[in-house]
Amino acid sequence: MSFAAIEGQPAALSTLRNALAVERLAHAYLFVGLSGVGKKRTALALAQALLCPEQAGTGCETCATCRAVADGTHPDLNLVAPQAGKTTLGIDQVRELQHFLSLQSARGNRKIGVIEDAQVLTPQAQSSLLKIVEEPPGNALLILLSVSAASLSRPLLSRCQQVRFAALPPATVELLLVQQHALSAAEAHALALYSRGSIGRALSLDAGVFTEERRHLLDALEQLEGAPFGRVSELAEWLVADRTKKSRTRTDRSERPAGGDRLELILSWYEERLRYVLLGQDGVIRYADCLPVLAQATHGLGVEEALRQLRLVYDAIRALGRNANPRLAVEDLLLQLAARATDEG
Repeated sequence: MSFAAIEGQPAALSTLRNALAVERLAHAYLFVGLSGVGKKRTALALAQALLCPEQAGTGCETCATCRAVADGTHPDLNLVAPQAGKTTLGIDQVRELQHFLSLQSARGNRKIGVIEDAQVLTPQAQSSLLKIVEEPPGNALLILLSVSAASLSRPLLSRCQQVRFAALPPATVELLLVQQHALSAAEAHALALYSRGSIGRALSLDAGVFTEERRHLLDALEQLEGAPFGRVSELAEWLVADRTKKSRTRTDRSERPAGGDRLELILSWYEERLRYVLLGQDGVIRYADCLPVLAQATHGLGVEEALRQLRLVYDAIRALGRNANPRLAVEDLLLQLAARATDEG
C-alpha cells in the first residue's frame, strides 16, 4: 500500500512526499475528501513510509512491518473509528488514543494514530483531541480522515495541516474496478459513471442489480408525469424499501445495499435531462445509451422547468439528510415531479 499504488491523488501525494523528503512532517494532518477516494489508503501508506525498517520514507510493502501496517495490526499504529451501532466518535475513544500515543514506541521511533470519520467527533471529543495536537506526545503523528471540515472546531482545524483529496475521474474509477476488483469492463464502466468520483461508492453497488434497477426506474419515470396517486405511492414505496442483502460480487461478503441509493439514480436522470436541454446529446454522460428516451422526455422542456425539477430532487435529498420521513419526503417529491409546472409557456 505504497504511495505508488494510490491513483488519482497527485496533489495530496506530492504534499506528503515533499514533507517526507525534507523531514518536515506536520504532527497532525486532516485528510479531507469524499469517502472512498483513497484517504485511508494514503494514511496507511504514510504509516508504512515512517515505520518500515527496510525502505524508510517510502515503505517496501513486503516486510513484516509493512504487512502489519496494511492489516492495521502494527503495535505503533492505532486506527480509531465509530464503534458498531454508534454514529459518533466520543471522548472515551479519544482518551484511549491519547494514552496510546503517550506510550513508548514498540518497534521504531513513531506512534501513529488515524481517526476515521472524524466529521462525527463529538464537541467533547474534539476538545480532548485539541490537547493532543497542541502538545503532541513524543514523536506522535495524528491523521484525521473526514469527508468535510465543516463539523470540526476552528481551534482543531488551525492546528492540523489540511490535505485535500479530489474526486476520482470516472476513467480512474473504471480502471481500478477492473484491475483491483475484477469487474468486467462493462460493469466497471456502468458503475464508474455513478460513482461520483468515489471508488468506495462504486463498490457499494451490485452491478447486476444496479443495472436492473436503473432500467426499472427509467421506465417508471417515463410514465410519472400525470400519473395517478396510487402509482406514485407504489414508486415511492419501492424507492425507500430496505433491500440490504448479502452482496454476491464482493469478496468481503459484507452487508451492502443491493442497488445503491435509488434516489441517486433519480438525481442523475434529472441532471441528464438538464444537460440534454442545455447541450444536446453531446452533454449526456450517464444516459448515453438512452438518447431516444431522453429526447422524448425532454421534448418541449425548457431550461427553467428542467432546473425546477432538478432542484426538487436536491431538496428531497437534503431533507432526508435532516432525518425527514423517507416515505413522505419521496412521495412528495414524486407528486411534484408528476405535476409538471402547468404555467410553463
